[in-house]
Amino acid sequence: MNRLKDKVCIITGSASGLGKSIARKFGEEGAVIAVLDFNAEEGQAFALELSQNGVTSMFTQADVTKQEQWRDSAAAVIKEYGRIDVLVNNTGIFKDGSALTSSEEDFKRIMDVNVNGVYLGMQAVLPQMIRQQKGAVINIASEAGLIAIANQIAYNTSKAAVIMMTKSVAVDFAADGIRANCICPGRMHTSLVQRILDSAEDYDAQFKLMSEDRPLMRMGTPDEVAMGAVYLASDESPFATGSVLSIDGGYACV
Repeated sequence: MNRLKDKVCIITGSASGLGKSIARKFGEEGAVIAVLDFNAEEGQAFALELSQNGVTSMFTQADVTKQEQWRDSAAAVIKEYGRIDVLVNNTGIFKDGSALTSSEEDFKRIMDVNVNGVYLGMQAVLPQMIRQQKGAVINIASEAGLIAIANQIAYNTSKAAVIMMTKSVAVDFAADGIRANCICPGRMHTSLVQRILDSAEDYDAQFKLMSEDRPLMRMGTPDEVAMGAVYLASDESPFATGSVLSIDGGYACV
């Protein structure tokens, strides 16, 4: 229960969804959590929940596409805790669309959040990690960054970019004691997926369609992805950098 004891971890998009699951799991493993989210109400409530459960935590509000807000958030975490050990870039958005149906506005917005947001986050925390001569960056990519999924041109492209950014940082900052890895989750049974299932004309048929497109014949859970993040954030993975951890039920194999 102490795999991340006293490690100061910034987790973006952690007021909800996968980010919240990662933050909870990190807290269970003894980490200090900086909840970074655009939604102040939900972010503050979650940081309070963590604190009430014995996890040292704080909330910092930021739009991940804004460089100055990233710098302010990193400075706030350093002021409060004196260091940044782990950055989890989890924030991401999605919208269907092909090269003909995805609007320029939608394409740019997805790139701004999913690519620039990750870049700016790393840019904000790397100087502190260099001063420490130690740090771990974990970027949440997607199976869509490895295999082109139909009607998702912007999302596919953004997640492929996250993978290459991760590898670039791994190469550029290895000598500074910084490891950078990414996780490519597959389809998870989240509240969003549940809403899709609930709205389907045939629930069982839709569930089968969304579950049986991969060798393990099921959807994953946020906690399964969170456990992968714990490993990459911990001192159990000192030789892992530039890696792509697929947690997708074997989808990328077929």
